[in-house]
Amino acid sequence: MKTIILLSVFILTFAKGQVPGTQDMSFGTNGKTEYLYDPASVKGFHGYTMNILPDNRFFVGGVSNWGCSSNQYYTGVLTKFTSNGIPDTSFGQNGANGNFGVITEIQPASDGNYLIINQYANLTKINAAGNPVTSWGTNGSISLPYEQTIRDWKETSTHEIIMTTVKRNYDNKLYTTLYKFNPDGSVQTAFGNNGKIEFGTSPNWILTNVNIDNDGNYIFTGKKTIGATYGDANIVVYKTNPQGLPIATFGTNGSLTITNYIAYDNKQHFSFLTPDNSIVISTIGKMGPASNNRCLIMKILANGTLDSNFNNGFKYTSNYMEPISSYYIDNSFYIVGEMGNISYMIGKINSSGNVDNTYNSGGYITIPRLTGNHNGTRTMLHGDKIILAETMDNFYCAQSNWKLVMRRFSFDSFTPLSTNETTFTKNINIYPNPADNRIFLEGFDRRIELVSIDGKKIKADLKDEGKTISMDISHLIKGMYIITGKNSNGKIVSKKFFKN
Repeated sequence: MKTIILLSVFILTFAKGQVPGTQDMSFGTNGKTEYLYDPASVKGFHGYTMNILPDNRFFVGGVSNWGCSSNQYYTGVLTKFTSNGIPDTSFGQNGANGNFGVITEIQPASDGNYLIINQYANLTKINAAGNPVTSWGTNGSISLPYEQTIRDWKETSTHEIIMTTVKRNYDNKLYTTLYKFNPDGSVQTAFGNNGKIEFGTSPNWILTNVNIDNDGNYIFTGKKTIGATYGDANIVVYKTNPQGLPIATFGTNGSLTITNYIAYDNKQHFSFLTPDNSIVISTIGKMGPASNNRCLIMKILANGTLDSNFNNGFKYTSNYMEPISSYYIDNSFYIVGEMGNISYMIGKINSSGNVDNTYNSGGYITIPRLTGNHNGTRTMLHGDKIILAETMDNFYCAQSNWKLVMRRFSFDSFTPLSTNETTFTKNINIYPNPADNRIFLEGFDRRIELVSIDGKKIKADLKDEGKTISMDISHLIKGMYIITGKNSNGKIVSKKFFKN
């Protein structure tokens, strides 16, 4: 009876807002932020990664360019921006910290700090001020052999780190190594062979993504090169238990090669764990011998077979679309891609693998690219909006260098409404939303419950942060959840959030 009452309170629907794809002109200056890193020794900036902070400010990591004279150099740079895209001058020097190697990825850590890939082979833990947490690892870093490139990592519910890396060997082939580390950054020797699994006899198995399923097992996904055609590849999946032993019931002794489609070994792919313990993969694939490149999505069940109830295959087949990011929100998949050098496209695919034609009355939206040469685009969800960060030409001396240009657009409306929220939740906030490992709550009293969408209570660790309460959500699978509690007036209120 209690569950029935709880569910009756939550009347969840989509809020009506701006049309998806509308530019937010309150962002930056007249809807745009242009950023250059320009101390005396270096100039320019190439953005590689973005991540939102609890107060909706955000980090952008990357690298500077060479300066205009032969004795100048480049450096890795971590920059910080306000929620409206203005450089946060209270951070580092005028909003930037240049004391790193090249920063190619940043993710929040479960302890409230942040983990960055620092010069490809180092995973460094930093605090919100951008300083290394020297008590972790060795002076704040896990350092691998220089030839390794860290591709992805996840934290377990017990704060261990499972990581996948790729290196190019002397034979000019790519090899994968999987690692596991303790919460303090030391090697967990019980995993695999003294803390690692090496694919020394499986050249060109390029495992670039890792997920943790509902049972605590590890799912590694990537590509395997095939045939004589340069770049052609099949999707591969490898599944182990927490000790690194293959799950024999998955595929063939823990591994699966999907030969139904041809993908590319040098293109990104994105993987998401769904509530039924399956894995969904999106990438770009080759639709026929004429190299008609299209968005490709597929769902693999927990036993290592393609889900016949999911519409696996190519989407938006009339448009070239190379995914640059993907998001799993409210049981739908949002694919952000480039349509040649003309525009960006955001497509919405439902839980059955079909294009959701209710999204913008056609299943996708387009956003014009800025005019000029590009060298990579990154995206980040920012509430119910999306930030596009384009690295573009910046000719300030004889050579070509880069600058970062950011714009923010309406994305989709997935704000919950309930009979309580419309009246009492004006000062209730949950951020970041969507989130990875930790959320921050404002406006609730200290009696808070975490509830699944089907009304089941879930245990959660809370920490009093003064004016806010932080909640560890690293143990949750991807999907939608509900926070319920009382506001300052004693009224029961609810808010939903999304776990990435």
